[in-house]
Amino acid sequence: PILVQKEKNLSQVIQEFTELPELCGIVVVDEKKRVIGVITRRDLLDWARVQVGTDFRTSGLVLSEDKRLITIIMASTAGEIIHPGSNRGVVRPQDTLLHAIQLMIELDLICLPVVDAAGQIIGDLKLVEILSLVAKGVQEMEDSK
Repeated sequence: PILVQKEKNLSQVIQEFTELPELCGIVVVDEKKRVIGVITRRDLLDWARVQVGTDFRTSGLVLSEDKRLITIIMASTAGEIIHPGSNRGVVRPQDTLLHAIQLMIELDLICLPVVDAAGQIIGDLKLVEILSLVAKGVQEMEDSK
């Protein structure tokens, strides 16, 4: 995953992300490389929608009611666009697959940072990897019948 400091310029972060389209998100870390949160593809899409000039009168969005969109409009750094609650969206190598799936569903994430005991990022777990493991397990169960 891309690791960025919360103070990093948002435009630079997005440019780096565009150069690596296979990535599923951006992990915002502190100076000790501990996860602060994640910027998701949805966050980036919302940012792009604002940049291309969404007509808020016809889009169904009401700025006064959509605090997240206001945050995105005002954001200039990576830390300002972190997906809400994503600081809880981390797993450790010993966590169960079910735990990872539940976090992805609860937080609407398709990629979870994997952290060590000190909370430092050591990798990531992508939705496609989870689906592959589950599909393999289902296939093995069907083959054993």
